[in-house]
Amino acid sequence: MKNMNDGRRVARVEREVQSVISTFIIQRLQRELPGLITVTRVQIPADLRQARVFVSLLQINPEELQKETEAKVLKNAVGILQHWAPDIQDEIGSKLDMKYLPKLTFFADESTEKILKIERIISGFSKDPKKTEDSE
Repeated sequence: MKNMNDGRRVARVEREVQSVISTFIIQRLQRELPGLITVTRVQIPADLRQARVFVSLLQINPEELQKETEAKVLKNAVGILQHWAPDIQDEIGSKLDMKYLPKLTFFADESTEKILKIERIISGFSKDPKKTEDSE
């Protein structure tokens, strides 16, 4: 029974930490970042001392894309977030009543970009037959 409660507690803490980080990014870092960043998931072990924060770029500023690839832009965004990690941790500490404040480590979550690319490819295939039917 204790393991089930621990799992629920960790999941709840992950959601709360994700919410605080997302709000911090929107309120304080949006101008500094190269596009629209989303926190896709947070993984925290049962001891609550570390937090792996996965982020993804949903929209990239066009001027950033002219200079670098999407992967480099995302890597730069992760670097900016990691630089701000102590301030984000302080925010978590002020918003959540926790015995241990998790140390944040940010990672690029490329799975969202892969999903979006697959959706673009699929939507391209589904549109082509309609165009050929209409033109006949």
